[in-house]
Amino acid sequence: MKDMLRMGSFLFIIAAVAGALLAITESITSPKIRENYIKKLEQARAEVLPQASKFSNIKPDKESAGIEYTAGFAENGELAGIVVNVAPKGYAGPIEMVLGLKADGSIAGVKILSQKETPGLGTKLADSVFLEPFKKLLQEKPKPIFKVKQDGGDIDGITAATISSRAFCAGVRDAMSTYEKIKPQLQALTAPGDAK
Repeated sequence: MKDMLRMGSFLFIIAAVAGALLAITESITSPKIRENYIKKLEQARAEVLPQASKFSNIKPDKESAGIEYTAGFAENGELAGIVVNVAPKGYAGPIEMVLGLKADGSIAGVKILSQKETPGLGTKLADSVFLEPFKKLLQEKPKPIFKVKQDGGDIDGITAATISSRAFCAGVRDAMSTYEKIKPQLQALTAPGDAK
């Protein structure tokens, strides 16, 4: 009985020390992880909306409850478009995407920030194998249907990764829907530091 108590106490001390070390490590690394994520997001914004030189986060108001986006402004202060973050549910979890939409609502660019899709299949969403045909479609067809072809749309899905392809299309539709909801408010936006 004494040995069991001693062993239990020893295991408790080991677990407590390990827990304390994990908490300390998390408190030290968390700010750096957040800082790196913000840098990655800023780079993605510049990639998906290259027409913009300045960005301003827009918080939701009463009319657009829950809708957050980033407005991008050109050098001359005019609205270049918006950047919308979406996270549709893929096969293995959310697919974090950033979409740039020009002021007229057309897609300027798309970037996958993170995903946990099946390696070699769903992960191809972030590869040029999938994104280049998508960009080409945007150039050739003014109003494509953002669904995979087997669902009556214009997007070539990834073979054996239909769920991932459908999630990508859902993310694009979510971003387009956000644009439509906030479209009336876009004219009132001003570049950071400007006043109308």
